[in-house]
Amino acid sequence: MFVPGPGQKPVYGREAIKEALKPYLASPSTMEVVAASVHQNGDLATVQPSWRITSESGIVEGKAVEVMRRTSEGDWVYIIDNPYGV
Repeated sequence: MFVPGPGQKPVYGREAIKEALKPYLASPSTMEVVAASVHQNGDLATVQPSWRITSESGIVEGKAVEVMRRTSEGDWVYIIDNPYGV
């Protein structure tokens, strides 16, 4: 699940999330992410990062709330990503 912006309804599923991310990645940009807090319980974790995307269109930034799950291969994947959640 991904929340595309403040006050917007969440989108679900890989294809809908890819479409919702297009505005963030529309032009060449640099993304900076700093995790302010990480809490892990087994194969689940909550993360609260601040982030900033700098592009030729300007700067977009926020503080996120994310839920992640570790896969059987040991990778971490997003289950819930709310980039403006804090």
